[in-house]
Amino acid sequence: MTDSQATIQTRTIPYTIDGVTMEGVFAADTAQTGKRPAVLVVHEWWGRTPFVIDRAQALAKLGYAAFALDLYGNAKQVDNPADAGAMAQSVGGNLQLLTQRFVAALHALKDQPEVDSEKIAFIGYCFGGTVALSMVRQGINASALATFHAGVSGLAPIGHEPITTPIHMFTGGDDPFVPTDAVQAVKDEMKQAGADIEVTIYPAGRHGFTNPVATENGKKFDIPLAYDDVLAKDSWNQMHEFFREKFGV
Repeated sequence: MTDSQATIQTRTIPYTIDGVTMEGVFAADTAQTGKRPAVLVVHEWWGRTPFVIDRAQALAKLGYAAFALDLYGNAKQVDNPADAGAMAQSVGGNLQLLTQRFVAALHALKDQPEVDSEKIAFIGYCFGGTVALSMVRQGINASALATFHAGVSGLAPIGHEPITTPIHMFTGGDDPFVPTDAVQAVKDEMKQAGADIEVTIYPAGRHGFTNPVATENGKKFDIPLAYDDVLAKDSWNQMHEFFREKFGV
């Protein structure tokens, strides 16, 4: 896999659940041939924003196929914490609905001709990390899962053991939304359920450290968000190595 001189194309893939049409964005390098490992990208509470589409394109540059799913429907995005919290709760607070929408996105990804359906990883940011962790805890397995500043409150219960998906969590040590002791408790719980789970804690990392607009949003809404370019790059590179190991490529 290489990210040099890649020819990346995206396409919108609609999928419908109970009359609601989701609009995920698929990215792949058209210079590659044949099937390849794929990554399902789960968005923050803001919705399927340009950030997660950018992450899907970045994954495509690394040689993966990637799909930025849409959990809210109609590619809905929100621009303030109140609406974001309400939208996240409307979906994330209903485990049956959340699971249906996640599984539908997973099937949409597997149906793409570029995708090796036996090699699928998940990544999730903030709310999306909570979602991806919840799905793995419910027995929806993948080749690997990486989360970035994932919330750990409100996780779905562990409904299937053992947890067979290898997990790497990247979290900030200076993140009041995700206390490190709560992360440790989740790690311990999942290890007891058989999970191969690793946690990287960045002592100075704040919530949203991977998203370039986090600092601006933090100032705008007076909430403790901050982007950190060094941590964003380090966690991304570690994720890539983690996936290379688990995919065997």
